[in-house]
Amino acid sequence: MNAPQTLFRPLTESVEPQARITFSQTPNGGSYISAQQVGYPFHLGRTLKLPGDPSSMAAVYLQSCSGGIFAGEHLHVQVRAEAGSQAHVSTGAATVAHSMVEQSAQQVVSLETGSGAWLEYLPMATILFPHAKLHSRVNVILHPEARVMLCDAFCLHAPQGSTGVFDAYRADLEVRSPSGQLLAGDRLTLTGEDMRRRLPGVSEEMQALATFMLVGHNLPVNALKHRLRDALSILPDSYVGVSALPNDCGVSVRIMTLDAVALRTGLHSAWSCARQQLTGIAPRPRRK
Repeated sequence: MNAPQTLFRPLTESVEPQARITFSQTPNGGSYISAQQVGYPFHLGRTLKLPGDPSSMAAVYLQSCSGGIFAGEHLHVQVRAEAGSQAHVSTGAATVAHSMVEQSAQQVVSLETGSGAWLEYLPMATILFPHAKLHSRVNVILHPEARVMLCDAFCLHAPQGSTGVFDAYRADLEVRSPSGQLLAGDRLTLTGEDMRRRLPGVSEEMQALATFMLVGHNLPVNALKHRLRDALSILPDSYVGVSALPNDCGVSVRIMTLDAVALRTGLHSAWSCARQQLTGIAPRPRRK
């Protein structure tokens, strides 16, 4: 379903990121934050070593200090994993997209991985309040032998006594080579009225949706597809689709569930399955 384009302001690429984070590899093979510039509305927690992660992986939580996303905001997060480094970035909590009467909001995430780097950008779902209008964009620059896991997810919420629904949600994901060649793309545009109608083939009773990608060249794509389908087949009351991305650049998963709890379970299953397939180690659930 296509939302009217007037619901969204033109995306402005020139806005400077409010959060810049760069991971590098230490001489002994570990990973650390080598550069950071993080300002309002973001806060970056300290570097963690989480149980179940590869020994050389650094994990951080990037959180919002403002209480969510508001009308007229243009947020930009830039994360770079330099050659050989391994990093996991999450949000630690869901982000609320508040009601937006006059203007929409935009959030851009720029991810770049150097040769041989491993980057996971797995934020928790965005909660769309009634009349929210959000344009989410994730741009990936993929270098040789690099691996990127990412997700873009949302769920619905109406305060007690409200029957409203979000106005519109648009998500654009692009994977490009260092020279700028488009390797894979995914676009989704949905209005709240589309979901309120509960149309077969659109949403029916589902209230939460996520796109998960594992991006990289020369991956065992067929094995990953089978393992992901098996892992997600036990997710109750959901729709799941798993497919190969074009240009030999990875695998994409789409998940629709009844609520945010089921969506979180599905995303963890996809992440755990992909991580175990590539490293032999299954990660523990993230902070709830």
